[in-house]
Parts: sequence; C-alpha cells; structure tokens
Amino acid sequence: LPKQACGGYIQRECTSSLQVMAISDLCDVYAEQVRDGKVRVLPPGMFQIYGSRRAFSGSIATVKVLEDNVMVREMLEEDGQGRVLVVDGGANLPCALLGGNLVVLAHTNGWSGIVLNGNVRDVDEINNCDIGVRALAAHPVKSSKNKKACGEKNGVLTIGGTAIIAGEWCYADSDGIIISPSRLSI
Repeated sequence: LPKQACGGYIQRECTSSLQVMAISDLCDVYAEQVRDGKVRVLPPGMFQIYGSRRAFSGSIATVKVLEDNVMVREMLEEDGQGRVLVVDGGANLPCALLGGNLVVLAHTNGWSGIVLNGNVRDVDEINNCDIGVRALAAHPVKSSKNKKACGEKNGVLTIGGTAIIAGEWCYADSDGIIISPSRLSI
C-alpha cells in the first residue's frame, strides 16, 4: 500500500504490517469510548469533502481565526508530517479561509489533512491536490487580509459542540470525522 490514505480507508500500523481501517470500523472497535465521549464523532452532515485524499488521519494542531487566514498560513508553513490542522473559523460564512494556494502549501509541507469550520474557495484546485480537506461549503470571496495574525494557535476549539484539543488525533474518511485523545490502534 502507498504511504497515504487509500480508497476511503485510513492506514494503520499493526505489529508487522501496514493495513487499512475504515472510520466506521474504528467506531465499532472503540464503541465503548464513543458512547462515553472519549472518542468523539463530529456531527454528521456538517462538512463537505474536498481534496483528492478521501481519508486522512494525524495528530491535531489547532487554530482559531475570524475572517482572516494569516494564522492559518503560518500553521501550514510548519512541517505537517503526520498532522491534521483543525481550524475554527466560527462557522463564519461571508468568506473563504482556505483556497488553492494554502492547500498546495499544506501538501508541500506534508499535512495529512485540514478540517475547517468555515469555507473554502478554488474548489477545483483543492480537488486536484493530494490532501484531505473538510469544510462547511465553498465561497468565492477571499478572507480579509488584515495581516494582523489575530486568533489563537494550539488552543481548545469547540466545533459542532465537540471539544478538540491540540495533540489529540483526528481520523476522517467518507463516513465522517472522529477525534480521539490518543492514537487509535487495533
């Protein structure tokens, strides 16, 4: 298997071989932790799927912004190997916080995926990039360019009523998105 998500499944390492595990299977295996809220499922139907990578996972980095994507760019300029950026844009809909240029930057720096509580633009560019992106919708208007880097990095976010903390793990595929306090294994 290639070293990326494949066909709607998340790769996982077992004792000696690389295998795949669907999010629905992770929810089955960790059913008790899902029921008690340790493994959290983001609300169904909240996010649209963008990018050519249908499934992704990794350690979470967080950023909270409002209508200005300067801090999103700063985060995506970092080494993203094995990481997922979760962005809380406050579900603010008057503009896009992520476009083709930032997605290419994320891919170049090795990010596994981006979960955005906000909008994207340049959808065709994003869909041609080997990265997973989840966002509320597409919107053609770019974010304001205040260049003030207003917001918060690596804090606690609440998206769809779900707490998300930097350093936790995100798993996403076509069935949904789950958040776990630690890496899941079978």
